[in-house]
Amino acid sequence: MIPALGSLHTGRLVLTPVDPLQVVDQTTIVTALRELGLAGPALDDDPARFAAGPALGAVVAFTGCAVRFDDTDAAAGPWLRVPPSSASPRLLWGRNSRPPRCPECAAPLRAWREQLSPAASRDLPGSGCDAGVALRCEACGAAPPAHRWRWGRHAGAGRGFVLIEEVFPGEARPLPPLMQTLAALGAGPWDFFYVQD
Repeated sequence: MIPALGSLHTGRLVLTPVDPLQVVDQTTIVTALRELGLAGPALDDDPARFAAGPALGAVVAFTGCAVRFDDTDAAAGPWLRVPPSSASPRLLWGRNSRPPRCPECAAPLRAWREQLSPAASRDLPGSGCDAGVALRCEACGAAPPAHRWRWGRHAGAGRGFVLIEEVFPGEARPLPPLMQTLAALGAGPWDFFYVQD
């Protein structure tokens, strides 16, 4: 008998400051996203979860055939989550994550999941863990913290995040007005990546 799988998570577009040590408080981010028109009303009485606002299509470029905007059910997606910031950087990764590259020698780290597993937790949507955990490079022996490794667009680290949910990896890209709004919040420039649970 073939085991039944639970429904697979579509994915999320994750935005966070380029410098994973920088942070902007949740209220400031939500206020800026509401003023931009990206964040609508809170969903399910959850102060961290919001319906997408009317400016979604103007500040996020969508591609592909699976894009769906459902005005009748705001929780169906896309929708936003702005979790409270953390005291130290968190690493978000998922089933789409690939081996990161060493910041010293650029070699890929194939055993990264095994090195993270003792620190893995589910504090944020997706698989997340303490980004301060040292990952030992199999090629050069360097052991920088996980937040210094180069994760590409498949994982990333930060203390604060904006998560745009129900977005398949590569299906959406933040446009300059959104990135400029976030950069103006005081933590410097922001970047993005994708995570699937």
